Amino acid sequence: MSAGGILHDRGATLVQVLPAADNVTWEEGPFNFTNYISFGTLGWCTVWQESQHWLFQVANTCFLVSYAVPTNRYGIVFMHSLLIVGFMFFTTWAWKIVCAPDVFTWNLCFLSINAFQLIYVIYQMRPVQFDPELEEVFQLLFKPFKVTRLQFKKLVSEQFAQIMSLHAGEAYAMQNLTKTDRLGLLLSGKVNVMQDQQFLHPINACEFLDSPEFESRASSEDKFKVSIVAATTCRYLYWQRSALEYLFIKETYLATVLATLVARDITTKLYAMNNKIITEKGSHLDIRLPSITSTLSANRDAASRALKKHNVILNTNTHTSSPNSTNDSRELLIKKSDFVPNGKVVEMTPVKEVASFDDIKSSHGSEIDTWLDASSKFNSCELIET
Repeated sequence: MSAGGILHDRGATLVQVLPAADNVTWEEGPFNFTNYISFGTLGWCTVWQESQHWLFQVANTCFLVSYAVPTNRYGIVFMHSLLIVGFMFFTTWAWKIVCAPDVFTWNLCFLSINAFQLIYVIYQMRPVQFDPELEEVFQLLFKPFKVTRLQFKKLVSEQFAQIMSLHAGEAYAMQNLTKTDRLGLLLSGKVNVMQDQQFLHPINACEFLDSPEFESRASSEDKFKVSIVAATTCRYLYWQRSALEYLFIKETYLATVLATLVARDITTKLYAMNNKIITEKGSHLDIRLPSITSTLSANRDAASRALKKHNVILNTNTHTSSPNSTNDSRELLIKKSDFVPNGKVVEMTPVKEVASFDDIKSSHGSEIDTWLDASSKFNSCELIET
């Protein structure tokens, strides 16, 4: 590059940039030409202005901080608040300093949009209050599953649910008369479940009234197989099945939570019924692990029969004290059993009796309950302790 301002020399073409030139001059020769280009032609600033007013600087500082906050709900409130402050500084700067009506108008529009956004976010964050009965239901059943207050408010709204009262002796459902087209949740009081005038089990507050019927319904004509009668003055919340199905289409998480709660309530009622059933040995039936208990019972019976057969065969030989008599007994056992396990005869040892349900419950009750809660097929939503 020479002192005359030539930027580069590529063969026969010379390009020279002149800062003060306002036009382009071409000088053509037999083999080359020179192109004179000014900075103003390229759109570059030749003269830089001083820094803008402090209102402009503060406004952009607010924008910088607002875009750096986290994206949770409190961060969104803080972001919109800072944006509003920043646009206020911008509108003031445009109105008083640069006197630019278009800049003032645009920033005033941005300020209004963020103000409406802030009002909406704060409205969404407002505390939702419930009646004491509904508050207890929310805290005990739905809050552990992280159901928000707005979701629960929609679930118990008048559009989908109704609250009714029962006096002592009044029936929520009558056996073979009432259709199973709804789901009820007891808010207060106590209800008895009866079948053919026989008491089955009670229902207390924060329990479903008809969870088994709601879950096992096969057709629209199904009717209750039990009677549900109020023992004291009661208040209950109920949903029509059609309303719940419509709500669950839009709120799938609520559908999962309610299905889990209904399944757990059914299990609780089965436990209550099982406590009334006692076997001949005085123990309760184990309804929690039917496949395992049936297998253990079958193995125990087979072992008992094999042990009896083994003792009968061995007792046929009177000389049980000599080695020869023992060998003869084993040969006799082989002949009458028609099989040799593992290629040799082994002596059968008595099998210990399987522990009853009460023994298992007293020793390993907490572990079994924990395993059941974790492995239940109805447990489709994780229960979160708060």
